[in-house]
Amino acid sequence: MPSAPDICFDLATLAQDRDALLELNLEYMQWVLAGMAPVFGTPTDRLQDQALADYVAISLDKVCAAAPPRGVFYLIQADGQLAGMAGLRPLDTGPAAGPAAEIKRLYIRPAWRGQRLGQHALARLLADARAFGYRSVCLDSAPFMAAAHALYLAQGFLDCAPYAGCEVPSEFHARWRFMRLDLLAAPA
Repeated sequence: MPSAPDICFDLATLAQDRDALLELNLEYMQWVLAGMAPVFGTPTDRLQDQALADYVAISLDKVCAAAPPRGVFYLIQADGQLAGMAGLRPLDTGPAAGPAAEIKRLYIRPAWRGQRLGQHALARLLADARAFGYRSVCLDSAPFMAAAHALYLAQGFLDCAPYAGCEVPSEFHARWRFMRLDLLAAPA
């Protein structure tokens, strides 16, 4: 059995890491659209009436820009190679719900899947969310992402209604998976 890879979570900034962030976000969105096409009959090269590369470039600031203690975005290195990414950004949920964050772009490249990098990334993001003072964490996940669903359920995430601020277009909500974890109730 091969040994576990040496994992490093590099804090990404748009100023220094824009090229790597664009590359990984575009790769991620291509994977998502390819998985969505058979379910929703959507194109694989466009999103929200834009070329995919344009959508990714425009959304990068919204998805990847939050810095500690409001959010964080990591480039995940495994054995010195860029293996994935994962981020956390603040959500505006209103005062009644308390401060909430959203997990964004937890993505492990195919060559690195099956080595628990996603589990390590999720644990890191949840620890960050607690350290930043969030009371809950939300996420959305496409219907074809069964491995991700299992990972989130194992950590105590529960299905929830679509939440304000999610990136998913409303026409996909009925078949998309939205999940939430109450950090005050979940074991650390």
